[in-house]
Amino acid sequence: MDIVDMVRGTPVSTTHDRFSCSVTSWDFLQELGQTFGWRPQGTTYIVPAKLRIEFPARHDYQPGDVLDYKRLDPEDALAWAHALETAQLSPQFSSMITMRWTRRAPSCEPQTQTLHRVVYEFTEYAYGGEFAFAISAAREPPTE
Repeated sequence: MDIVDMVRGTPVSTTHDRFSCSVTSWDFLQELGQTFGWRPQGTTYIVPAKLRIEFPARHDYQPGDVLDYKRLDPEDALAWAHALETAQLSPQFSSMITMRWTRRAPSCEPQTQTLHRVVYEFTEYAYGGEFAFAISAAREPPTE
């Protein structure tokens, strides 16, 4: 199972600077956020500092490999977090998670509990603002 690794652009890593989840959870976080009002603004690739690009092209939220880290802008991350917080307050929140996992893997009660936790923890992480993401690898993301 592929893991999406998220990291903030700080030189010293702490537990709050990183977050990871399965690709399946990542897809659900996007779906849930959009259902509750998040309008994705698009991502940009991390570009080396020596390259000067004034208006980087916007891309999707599909995580690339270790050489293709994409970045979410601070405003986009906050909007996503707000939508997920709204989702968690919804009376339909638990049933949406149950339906999602039942479609993927019937009889997966432990998975629904895990997804509740992932949504909560990612919401907190996204409230921290800008971050970069890619499929997990042993190497650090590129720096600007």
